[in-house]
Amino acid sequence: MSKSPQVSVVIPAYNEATYIDRLLEALNKQSFKDFEVIVSDAESKDGTKEVVNLFNDKLVIKFIEAPPKGPAHGRNIGAKKAKGEWLLFLDADDDIDDPDFMDILLKKTELNRWKTSSAKMKFKDKKGLWVLYNYQKLLSHTKRPVASGYCILTNRELFGRLGGFNEKIKFGEDYEYVSRAAKEGFGFVDETYFYMDPRRNENEGWKLIYKGTLNEIHRLFFGYEKLKKNSIKYEFGKHKTRDTD
Repeated sequence: MSKSPQVSVVIPAYNEATYIDRLLEALNKQSFKDFEVIVSDAESKDGTKEVVNLFNDKLVIKFIEAPPKGPAHGRNIGAKKAKGEWLLFLDADDDIDDPDFMDILLKKTELNRWKTSSAKMKFKDKKGLWVLYNYQKLLSHTKRPVASGYCILTNRELFGRLGGFNEKIKFGEDYEYVSRAAKEGFGFVDETYFYMDPRRNENEGWKLIYKGTLNEIHRLFFGYEKLKKNSIKYEFGKHKTRDTD
């Protein structure tokens, strides 16, 4: 790839050896090819680097190391190494089976003249989680739009101008970034989708729902400045091993 890619896919990772291969294989099968992949790894100890290296001959891919300071830091470090016009932030445990995912997401975003977008969020096993996506869709029509860090497409110039993700916010930094970026256009592309892995919900259960609800109360009633002082934290890298066939 001699010229700069149109899209830089940035994946924060921390002990994701049993998940990230699924996502990288899905990216390899995309019909859209003008992209690079940057894995921003928080010093994983489970062989994540070795798994990523297996895709060196399949993808234009970079593996960089960043201190384990949370997803926001990992995304920001990865974005600094990006060369694409667009940044596509994905989580290492995302599952994508639509080969036109990137093509549709990018084209619809540009068609709508948005600077930031996300795709439809689906869930393979946990049907009750549809509430999360519907809630985000509802807020996209308000002055406080949000989207989860599982999938955020944003213009790189805008990302740099806004200073990226706020690393002082330990839970909800994805919502906060989208809320700022949305002033220059934001929406959900329902014509394509990705699957969110339910492992966090399975691991933390009602604890995660409690943290999410409390975080939303802070955000909606006190604003994002309060989130910087909020004691709720995201447990980066703590998850069960993926079951494989």
